[in-house]
Amino acid sequence: MQTIRQAFILLRQNPLLSTIFILGTAFAITMIMAIVITWQMKYADIEPEVNRSRSLYISKMHLQGKENKGWNNYTACSPAFMKDCVQPLPEVEACTAFVPASVALVSMPDGTNAVKVDAMETDPGFWKVFRMQFVAGRGFDDSDRGGDVSAIVVVASVARGLFGTTDAVGKTVLLNRNEARICGVVKDVYAQVWRMYPASLQDVTSVRSYAQSHTVVALARSSGDIPAIRQGIAKRVKDINAVQTEMLMDIMEQPDEIVAHVNHVWANIGPDLRMLYIQYLLALLIVLLVPSLNLCGLSNSRMQQRISELGVRKAFGATRSVLIRQILNENLVLTLIGGAVGLVFSYLAVYGMRTWLFTNNQNIGTSGDFDLSMSVLFSPTVFCLAFLFCLVINLLSAGLPTWLAARHTIVDSLNDK
Repeated sequence: MQTIRQAFILLRQNPLLSTIFILGTAFAITMIMAIVITWQMKYADIEPEVNRSRSLYISKMHLQGKENKGWNNYTACSPAFMKDCVQPLPEVEACTAFVPASVALVSMPDGTNAVKVDAMETDPGFWKVFRMQFVAGRGFDDSDRGGDVSAIVVVASVARGLFGTTDAVGKTVLLNRNEARICGVVKDVYAQVWRMYPASLQDVTSVRSYAQSHTVVALARSSGDIPAIRQGIAKRVKDINAVQTEMLMDIMEQPDEIVAHVNHVWANIGPDLRMLYIQYLLALLIVLLVPSLNLCGLSNSRMQQRISELGVRKAFGATRSVLIRQILNENLVLTLIGGAVGLVFSYLAVYGMRTWLFTNNQNIGTSGDFDLSMSVLFSPTVFCLAFLFCLVINLLSAGLPTWLAARHTIVDSLNDK
């Protein structure tokens, strides 16, 4: 309590320097936490992608002429590829194929109350790989295939916009002018409507059937099964190519884990993960060191003003270690205040820039906004990291000036002007 009272006394005595110190810490924490939160949102197990750590992704496909090597076609995968090369593997707990969200039109059966939505084509396995919070109904399954009316799942905001309530299970709508029946309503996420792709896409007529516009995700039973799944898929691709006469299939060192998948831009060239990690590390070091050096200058100015005080305390028996510990504790209080402000700033900054930071062609279409719940960002890990960064910044910015100030002799300290 004494340390806290002393810190607030110093805050009132030097409001300008203390405010600059707190804001400098806050902006440093904001930048650092923005990097950490962005990494977490892109690559960590976060709803609805709670299984990223044991998921493998295949998003690219290369078809090449067997004899005519000059004929090449780079495209995406198909449900047929998933059915033949992924689903049969015993290490695969579940798998799904989906087309990234694209704009669609949903309306009442009479064509009124039409709204644009981001619709995604997928299959029943989607609800096993990804975890959606159903507020009503269920996800579609194989029993929903066939017939003139297709089954769809919509988000709560779409259900409320059409019917004024989320209790919309069993109701009929028009999806791109085709009749559809709502079988489930989920909490709002990055897409707005899910429908099933035609079952015929799983049929194989030639090697071309393995190429479509889908991303395939395989969920391993455990992270230890990932190497076996890679080997199993590679073996099945090799077996398929062994009986081909016209063209060969290549999945180009896939499947990818989540970091490689998100950064896999070019079809025929995988990401340089080593350089990616180096870039993130350098960004963290720069963001950590540059503000700390500036704060170190501020701390040194504050210490110069307190030299006489330190001399008086030495004269009354305070040791160098006691003085250093006391001043570090006082700076820590200010640093924690700045850290708390910075943590709030980081959440606001991330939420304000959510579309720019997190969206890609896998998770958003052209009509909807990227909805990001702040509860998703609330994580004990993030708070522990914020506290750790506060400690590091405190040691870097206040430790050296405090040590130098404490080295003055009693006479020099008392005579300091």
